[in-house]
Amino acid sequence: MSKVTIIRQSPLVLIKRIIEVDIAASVILFFISFITNFEQIFRATVGGFFSRYDIFIFVIASFLQLIITLIVFFIWQSEEFRLKEKEISFRRSFFFSKEKSILLKNVTLVEYKRSLLEMMLNYGTIVLHTGENTKPFHIRNIETAEIYSNIIKDAVDRALLRKVESPKRHSILDLIIEGESSRLELKQTFRWDTKQKITSKSIEHSVMKTIAAFLNSGGGNLIIGVTDNGKIYGLEDDYQSLVRKDRDGFENHFNQVVKHTIGAQMRQNINLIFEKIEDKDVCLIEVESSLTPVFLTNNENEEFFIRTGNTTSPLKISEVNSYIDSHWGK
Repeated sequence: MSKVTIIRQSPLVLIKRIIEVDIAASVILFFISFITNFEQIFRATVGGFFSRYDIFIFVIASFLQLIITLIVFFIWQSEEFRLKEKEISFRRSFFFSKEKSILLKNVTLVEYKRSLLEMMLNYGTIVLHTGENTKPFHIRNIETAEIYSNIIKDAVDRALLRKVESPKRHSILDLIIEGESSRLELKQTFRWDTKQKITSKSIEHSVMKTIAAFLNSGGGNLIIGVTDNGKIYGLEDDYQSLVRKDRDGFENHFNQVVKHTIGAQMRQNINLIFEKIEDKDVCLIEVESSLTPVFLTNNENEEFFIRTGNTTSPLKISEVNSYIDSHWGK
């Protein structure tokens, strides 16, 4: 892992902290009220500016609530976990800097846990153990926590020079975390329209456009079952839309779509890898660059696509020949 992976806690942590600080402040003020008469202090100091004590209390309470919320927000915003090649660290840079780190080679166990609230909100907690007499390192309330836990496990394995059992698993997880690029696209489904709750040829066509573009542009990867922002959606809706409702049924249908849109001969350039993440199937489609131009058939019309940045772009007829000459040579 040559780069740093940033892991941030979800807004759930912010909400919990605001509630905790509010409760603590209320308890403190409650006990102080037994030894101090707030109204008497009010009358002796600022009573001349406010005609009513209850209005004064409301204004002060609102102001304190605002200050507490802002302070807790900026502290939460400044916090992050940083996963590097040899260590994982926690950093906070607001008010006073704080940093705590542990070496990955010292990690003996990586646990993935979910409280009832985290399960309801689809969050999770990662716990790193470094020995019997040391306090565990917690990464709490993280979105896609299971993905991050597996990435950390693989990083620990590499740090300990142990053989990684599933390099493909690590590869898929890393791809999802990195997000879309010129060589990677994420699709929520292959053929199921999540809004209209029906199968959609246009969604299938969108997937095949991306594959055709990768074939024409040096190759790439497409992951189906993941939303644009990296959340695991799964293939269950696609499965249920097929005659055979499993991975084999998915691949069989995929093969038929490839045959009728870009040609069966292109299937040798495409590799499908299924994997279960967060108890949901996802499919990684690895696409190798084609040695010849690939046209996509759509309603008896032929279309030509390439990758430009992180998007799939069609070429006009007048542009196709020029691209073919520059990409494959005359």
